[in-house]
Amino acid sequence: MELFVFALATLGLADSVSYMIVMPSLSFYITSLGGSQDFYGFVLAIYSFMSFCGKPILGRWSDATSFKIPYMVSISFSVFGGFLYAIAPVFTNNQTALASVALGRIFGGLGRANSALNFAYVARACEAKDRTSITVLLGGVQMIGMAIAPLFSATLVNADFTFCGVHFDNLNSVGLILVILNLFSQVMVTMFLPDLPRVEGNGSEKEESESEGLRILRCILSNPQIAVPFFTILTFNFNWQLIETALAPAGQDIFGWGPVEISFMLGGMAFITCAGMITVHKLSRSDVSDFKLLCSGLTGNSLGYLLLYIMWHRGVSVAGFVGPIIVGTSAFPFMGAPNRSLFSAAVDLTPELAGHEGTMQALLSMSSSIGGFTAPFIVTRYWLRTPEEVSSSNDSREFGPWALFSPLLGLVCLTATFMAGEAEKKVEGVGPDETTPLDGKSPSKRRLSAVEVGRRASARASMCTSMTIIPPDGDMFEEDV
Repeated sequence: MELFVFALATLGLADSVSYMIVMPSLSFYITSLGGSQDFYGFVLAIYSFMSFCGKPILGRWSDATSFKIPYMVSISFSVFGGFLYAIAPVFTNNQTALASVALGRIFGGLGRANSALNFAYVARACEAKDRTSITVLLGGVQMIGMAIAPLFSATLVNADFTFCGVHFDNLNSVGLILVILNLFSQVMVTMFLPDLPRVEGNGSEKEESESEGLRILRCILSNPQIAVPFFTILTFNFNWQLIETALAPAGQDIFGWGPVEISFMLGGMAFITCAGMITVHKLSRSDVSDFKLLCSGLTGNSLGYLLLYIMWHRGVSVAGFVGPIIVGTSAFPFMGAPNRSLFSAAVDLTPELAGHEGTMQALLSMSSSIGGFTAPFIVTRYWLRTPEEVSSSNDSREFGPWALFSPLLGLVCLTATFMAGEAEKKVEGVGPDETTPLDGKSPSKRRLSAVEVGRRASARASMCTSMTIIPPDGDMFEEDV
């Protein structure tokens, strides 16, 4: 294995573990500092939003100066964010303490934006035939990080010590782990990630891209087989974030669960998702169409989230609480890769988008990110009830009626997918090279040097967002199979 793959895998592992040890305890941490449920949603959203904003900045920076400096600066942001997160209880004023937590997640989100650099680095450093396998490997490492994160939470459950004059418990010690993990990844990147030479660009590309942008927008709006996947992937990530956001408050209210129980629940979701990815891969290899896989995923997702609304109430059994999570989570792999594949097929069949497949994939990923940073605020502000609201309600449900909008989103996507239909299979021998490209030039006039191709691939890849469940984007579940 190349040393740079080891460095990027270490960075991805640190990112996934960092995210997954924060998520189960964040709600409890904010409550202990006097914060509200709305503030909890704000902190979740601001992390995702800052990551979303930081990706294009780091991407442009890497094109201008190569990768080492952007990596070092972004990881330093993560270290500083963990430090602010850890020292919040030091401040006696609750507002100052909560501001420290929020600033910590802001810097953490900016640091997490370096996931875009991973795509760009692989695009520039690897031959085309190796990129998919390396990207899948990095995604697999992130899944491992999600699965082992509960062990960290279990280790911290009895934390009670003082370090450098700061008292650490099971909540703020998470920040100390963030500092250690990111410092370790920074050392690995420094030692094993070779810097790549800067590639000079074409000065006229900005003018070209501005005119192309309008034409790309027209292609999206005029072709439902291209437009509907944008809505589907937004729904995909929005609904994923709903579970991540509501799990800790609801689990605590119904069962009295703490960070350890929530962490193991999130780890279980990772295993369910992994099993779903394997199932989708095998079904796809067995010639089950992407259209059928996507429709089954949307159906299962709507059912799961309807059950989530019905079953999440005080007095429900653990099985009744976990069942809707299993149904909803197992549907996500059936929505991710098939949606991406159908989108790719529709783009390939659109002559005006020839040569712009990378840009279209990046735009699709950006749509996923929108769902990632809007869901936490909407869920905590309008859908998820506080314990007081649950007590005063007639049905003792954790969600208000507005939460039915979630399964409705899945049904709307399912209807739109049926109406858009499946893209016709490409006729053998007919491809983008035989069509008129967006800029109107013939294929022979549009041949680019290998360096220019690598530079453009790097720029486009740097726009991509990594989903997450770890972080709110979805690419991890969207490998074209």
